[in-house]
Amino acid sequence: MPGVLNSFAPVMALRLHPILVMPCRFIILLALCSSLFAQANFDGSMIYDLVHGPIRYNQPAKRNPVEALRTRLANGAKLAYDPQFGYLPAVLDALNIPLSSQTLVFSKTSFQAPLIMPSNPRAIFFNDDVYVGWVRGGDYVEISVADPDLGAVFYVIEQEPARRPLLTRQDDCLQCHHASRTAGVPGHIVRSVTTANSGMVITNEFSSVTDHRSPFSVRWGGWYVSGNDAKWHRGNPLIHQLARFNPDQWPAAHSDAVALTVLAHQATGHNYLARLNYESRAALQMHRTLLQMDKLKSGPWSESTRRRIDNAIEATVRYLTFQDEAPLPAPLSGPTTFAKEFSKRGPLREFDLKTRLFRYPLSFLIYSDAINALEPEIRDRFIARLRSVLHSPEMKDKYGPEAWRIYTSKR
Repeated sequence: MPGVLNSFAPVMALRLHPILVMPCRFIILLALCSSLFAQANFDGSMIYDLVHGPIRYNQPAKRNPVEALRTRLANGAKLAYDPQFGYLPAVLDALNIPLSSQTLVFSKTSFQAPLIMPSNPRAIFFNDDVYVGWVRGGDYVEISVADPDLGAVFYVIEQEPARRPLLTRQDDCLQCHHASRTAGVPGHIVRSVTTANSGMVITNEFSSVTDHRSPFSVRWGGWYVSGNDAKWHRGNPLIHQLARFNPDQWPAAHSDAVALTVLAHQATGHNYLARLNYESRAALQMHRTLLQMDKLKSGPWSESTRRRIDNAIEATVRYLTFQDEAPLPAPLSGPTTFAKEFSKRGPLREFDLKTRLFRYPLSFLIYSDAINALEPEIRDRFIARLRSVLHSPEMKDKYGPEAWRIYTSKR
């Protein structure tokens, strides 16, 4: 990567005395490593430099479905404008996002926060790659996508009738979406928070990023939840205190509990895949830099490079195989067609919903384009580790080998 290599060009151009070579190598290792310590997950990871790091975030996104829509609009395609919901229905249709995926969050955790409250929750819709946010009375439809090269990329469409609506990239969202709680890369966040009656987050009380590892007792603070008893989660705390929203003014009348659970799993899963991409590319960049210092064209990975790549692979495989999944405290159900529609799309999407989320211990995100975006040698190493884990004795009773067979039959 030229930017990083150029930053060390003065050091590399010097003819150093041999006794100085090792200290310089160590300085470069520190500069290029995001972390020198192994961990089984990416939670609380150090934040990647998006300007000088291995992946330049400000480059144009090339291969995600939102960019494809953006290109179609630039070439003259139109989006229908709905008098009640603006461009939202047309955006959902264009991006193939089901209405049944609607979830409702009333905490003020969006850049359109002044409009969000328990009587006016923000609706979030999603499919495997794209997330769409809509606030009644808001100026924008918010769109984000898990880009296979860059991680999360953010866009908006202004809610004004136009012959050719503008779909614009919005990197300002990184103020909140590029942090240790997004695995240190541009990512998505599903939060559970404590709110005041206005929907304002009470910052000195409970707040947590949630995914499939989170106990249900801490999930969904600040969200409406349709379909399950509120006794074993933090959702719906203000329903009996305030007038509930009028569902006729929203695209759908629900905030499906199953959709909420899939949303939380998938958001962190996207972050982990992006982090693996950033981490492995940074490790390989460091490897090439050290080879260049030694005036070598190729050579085996050092122990630190191998360990860094393997740790990133291990954390991602561990997440995608649900090894730390919190058990369901009771059967999970939703009032909509979301679960039925979702499970029809492939065996790895079949739900359990009695003791765990899915029947098989392998996330549907294994088919993500982010896997194919990995460097080939990293992807091969990732797949080999995945196979090993799914065939381990611990996975046999959870249908691990069967999950591997399903995955390889559709690769």
